Amino acid sequence: MSVLKKFDDFLAYPAVLWAISLAIAVSLWFYSIEQGGAENEQRRFLVRISYKNLAPQVSLRNAVQEAEVEIEAAEEVMSRLRHDDITCEVDLRDLSSGRYRLAARIVLPQNVALMSVTPSMIDVELIRQAGRVFSVGVALPGDIPAGRYLEAVEIVPREVSVKGTEKDLAKIGAVNIAPTLGELESGKELFLPAIIAQSEPFEDEVLVEPPQVRVNAVLATGQPRKKVIVNVRLSGKPHGDYVVRSVTTDPAEVMVQGAQEKLASLSAVDTETVDISGISSDQRIVVPLRPMKERGVSVMDVQSVGLLIQLEPIKAQKQLSGVPVAIEGLTEGPAGAPESGGKKWAVEPGVVDVTLEASPSRMADPDPASPGLRVFVDMSNIFLHRTVLPVRAVVSADDFRIVKIEPPTVTVTEVGE
Repeated sequence: MSVLKKFDDFLAYPAVLWAISLAIAVSLWFYSIEQGGAENEQRRFLVRISYKNLAPQVSLRNAVQEAEVEIEAAEEVMSRLRHDDITCEVDLRDLSSGRYRLAARIVLPQNVALMSVTPSMIDVELIRQAGRVFSVGVALPGDIPAGRYLEAVEIVPREVSVKGTEKDLAKIGAVNIAPTLGELESGKELFLPAIIAQSEPFEDEVLVEPPQVRVNAVLATGQPRKKVIVNVRLSGKPHGDYVVRSVTTDPAEVMVQGAQEKLASLSAVDTETVDISGISSDQRIVVPLRPMKERGVSVMDVQSVGLLIQLEPIKAQKQLSGVPVAIEGLTEGPAGAPESGGKKWAVEPGVVDVTLEASPSRMADPDPASPGLRVFVDMSNIFLHRTVLPVRAVVSADDFRIVKIEPPTVTVTEVGE
């Protein structure tokens, strides 16, 4: 107890109390300095907005591109922070065309706090895209010298897909490649962008897939040449029982030569007119080509082509109404009615409609008996007083075919002895 009393007396001295107070004050001062060095720092960033889960065939119109993000972190953390550590996302999952106001989601590293984001709500407009396929053409340079022409060109792929709104797609006239004279003269394989020829500026984004194509072109010297199809000129009609199924020529294309401006509008070379009136079988003939109407344009190396005309038979249908239905498979009774074992039978209905098919000329025959039509029900091995049986029909003429019987069944009833 004496030791504790002495310690209490020691603490009661003014000098000791002053020393203790000074030590506490110095400690607090150093603590405040240390805490002041660890104060948090605030900073603002412009962050690009990433739109996630956009549905196929849907695109964004006039989308907001950036958001201002204010964050807070310790100075040490802030010094290590990179701009791409902060992301801003807008989720478009399950959204179709229309206008929406969606929340911006900010993704931050650890030990970084979000203070604010502007704008916090993002207005988006989704529009539905359409697609069209265009053949890729060639827009030739205007400085090709006289006596040079594009003899052959290979474009892979030959067609490209263009995606955009229906309104923008309607403004597209063509999709071309535009090689320079130097590129054509190089003779090398080229990779050229597919360029859209449009009548008006687009309102929204329009995408070409693929954006470029592979091109192999040959710039030749001499008179321009071009391959065109052979157009067969026919007059008359085949026999009424036939139609023309196909017309082919050998060769199907011929090479023509002449001025480039005249070849540009030339798409076919005509044959002399072939009269097919009344033919009833396939025709294989040689037919000359007609002289060219365009002056300065000629067909190379070919004066005539082989011609194959193939026919196809046609059919007509005709309905015979009220055809009597006979009963077969019975013996004829003494009174003239169908009977079997002393029994007589009645058919209800007693007449049917039968649809026949044959060539038009055969259908035009005024004699209704010409097909040799026979309509009946078969009572062989039938032991019921009343039954429903299918109607059968046969024709003796090989060029007729039975298409339909209406009604397809009739009721046969025993009417007495």
